[in-house]
Amino acid sequence: PATLIAKRSNSRLSPVGEEEVNTLASWIRSKEDLHLWSGNTFSSGFSSRKMQLHLNRSDLDSFAYLNQEKKLLCYADIVRKEKHMGVLCRVIVHPDHRRQGLGKAFCCDLLNWAKDYGNYFKIHLNTFGHNKAALACYNALGFRTVSVEPKCRKVKGELQDLVVMTANL
Repeated sequence: PATLIAKRSNSRLSPVGEEEVNTLASWIRSKEDLHLWSGNTFSSGFSSRKMQLHLNRSDLDSFAYLNQEKKLLCYADIVRKEKHMGVLCRVIVHPDHRRQGLGKAFCCDLLNWAKDYGNYFKIHLNTFGHNKAALACYNALGFRTVSVEPKCRKVKGELQDLVVMTANL
């Protein structure tokens, strides 16, 4: 668990609690939403209970981004793959706050946490090639494409490219 969440004055990173899990579950409104957000993680379905079990993984740090009223704005995981390498996964922004720069600010705080507190030197991520907003965000944060797996995942009935990206911290 993310026990060392940076509490800098400009960071809104927080641990993920039950209320955040329930809010997150309300954002997943369709099978496509689930697949875009979680890839294959919740391929057998999603629920608050399955999410609670997910949060108990020993290789996982999960983060909430809260507003001043302590309401969930964003969620993401960092999965430790090797001693100093992690994978940024399951990044999601509240549906009403997308395309406003919030996801970029959140990911910037996550990368700062990964470097300063998580002891990571490199972060990888996967995103879909048709997700232009995510690609632009990750490129702006210093991620670079290392490979593209063509038409390997089905979203909304169509096979989509999976873009693998990496950033050195």
